[in-house]
Amino acid sequence: MAGHGASLLLLLGLMPALLLAVRINSKGREVLYLAKGDSVKLGCPYVLEPEDNGPQGVGIEWIQITPERTGPENVFLSYYDHHVNYGSGSGLQDRVAFVQNDPSQYDASIRLADLQVSDTGTYQCRVKKNTVAVHEVIVTVEEKPATPQCWVEGDVVRGTSIVLRCFSRGGAAPLAYQWGKLASGYGGGQLPSGTVQGRAPGDLVIRSLSEAHAGIYQCRVTNRVGYSVCQVTLNPGPRGGGGNQASVLAGSILGSLLLLILLGALIAAVICRFRKKECQPSCSDCRSSPGGTMTRACNVCSHHYSPHGISYMQCQHGDSDERAAALICNEGMRHQVACQGM
Repeated sequence: MAGHGASLLLLLGLMPALLLAVRINSKGREVLYLAKGDSVKLGCPYVLEPEDNGPQGVGIEWIQITPERTGPENVFLSYYDHHVNYGSGSGLQDRVAFVQNDPSQYDASIRLADLQVSDTGTYQCRVKKNTVAVHEVIVTVEEKPATPQCWVEGDVVRGTSIVLRCFSRGGAAPLAYQWGKLASGYGGGQLPSGTVQGRAPGDLVIRSLSEAHAGIYQCRVTNRVGYSVCQVTLNPGPRGGGGNQASVLAGSILGSLLLLILLGALIAAVICRFRKKECQPSCSDCRSSPGGTMTRACNVCSHHYSPHGISYMQCQHGDSDERAAALICNEGMRHQVACQGM
């Protein structure tokens, strides 16, 4: 019995030495989802227990553990004997620093800037005195949703149905889409009646458009690390507005066709006049010929056309007419032949 009491006293005497000399004042393992380009504070505050005596100073190490890294641990930041040391090979040395100028003053927290997707991993804070206290932070860096595009499908006139569409082409999955109507310039307004979710995640169907649907609609795309928005404005017009537009379009088409017809007629008239001048001889070309009876000069000349591309000149001599000459115009050829008396 006496031996048992002695053992108990010895155990109680050794308990202070068995207590942790360093204790980190933080929750257990932390899990953070962060956006690419952001900055983050990785906390590691600590306290020294009263039982921690001796001249030995505090040592601090920050270690990055990633699935891709093999081999020795990567200590990218440390503190010993009032000196801060930056590791190499991690790509963090230019973007990391202790929050406190003197980490030995019970705060080993760090700040990591300009986060990259490659920074994803487990970060360990180790504070050493007589023993070692460890705190872990699991960091996942993702891209927030890219700025989405918003547009309207359908005629924005009263009584019709339209679809508001929203789509983001970038960002870490899963992406969530949410439509809202802005109220008095602020987000989060309630959607009016007649709106339902469409087939695609970013679709919003509005049935039977009315004045109640007029306003600004905002699409918000979110994932675990951020969000982006776009907006569309609805101003429903009166029914029949689409028909008026169709009438204007039909009138424009008909006007264009009429213009083309008039232009074609003008071109044809110019060509005809040119050919007429080519084929019409002057009165001075009239000559008597064997078998012809014309002996006087022509007073008035008139041009006549006959079938098969033949044209002739009718010359008038006072009260009598004689066929003075015939001019055959066919395929651009001109031939003068003798005339018969009238």
